[in-house]
Amino acid sequence: RLVPLRTMLYSGQTVEIICSETASPNPAWLNFVVTGKARVNIRSYLKNLRQQEAVALGRRLLDKELSVMGTNFDDIPEKKTNRLLTDFGLPDRDALFKEIGLGNRLPLLVARRLAGDTGEEGEAPKDEHKSGKKRAGKVREGATNRPLVITGTEGMVVKFAKCCRPIPGDKAIASFSPGKGIVVHRQECRNIGEVRKQDSHWLYVQWEARQSKTFSTEIKVETDNRRGVLATVASAISEMGSNIENVCMEEQDGLTSTLKFAISVEDRRHLASILRRVRSLAHVIRISRIMN
Repeated sequence: RLVPLRTMLYSGQTVEIICSETASPNPAWLNFVVTGKARVNIRSYLKNLRQQEAVALGRRLLDKELSVMGTNFDDIPEKKTNRLLTDFGLPDRDALFKEIGLGNRLPLLVARRLAGDTGEEGEAPKDEHKSGKKRAGKVREGATNRPLVITGTEGMVVKFAKCCRPIPGDKAIASFSPGKGIVVHRQECRNIGEVRKQDSHWLYVQWEARQSKTFSTEIKVETDNRRGVLATVASAISEMGSNIENVCMEEQDGLTSTLKFAISVEDRRHLASILRRVRSLAHVIRISRIMN
């Protein structure tokens, strides 16, 4: 019989390990591996993978901002790039991309420096002060009109905020988090208000049409307090092709109960189909998505 990878083995058991060519270590394995050697190897793999993902994301973010200024990184003179690397104390261009991908450098400010818009990172040249903030405003407006496309394969350097749990189809923005990369929020998330006051610290997000992963979201179901209602609702969610990641049940007044599910969905359409299916069940009073 098939059992999860986390299943504890006992001395004398004979098992067959079923492998996949596309499988790779993931952070969840650290919760159940036993030996110190396994932990070290998993952490080493994840660290290297995170660095590679940060380099790729940083290059995308920088080229996105440079394209608004009518250029790209490959067109920047090597002398100017080397001077920037020296000023930042970085050994090579991959180190620069990694700093951007991890959120330690803001791509807009680095792009301005490389494109010759500023003398120092984030500092406007003297002739720009004559026109106030008009020029900088135009640059940022162009940048925000070109959203970052989220493919779902960015890995550990793109995180999805747990406060609002954005999914494909939601209007979303991304904020830069030093050392972590970027964090994607729903546009109406109340936790993003302060970040939006600083134009260089966030950018709009566009979801790629076909995602390669599922996304976590939460729903709340109010039901009559009947035996078996939890199993009925859980079964309906599973029938719609969604995995249940977590569930909790609260009895309200003896007559009704509130069920809260953390589930995986492909996008807003998938979520809507789940809501319709659960809403049609007997003893379900109302159902809604939990936003914050």
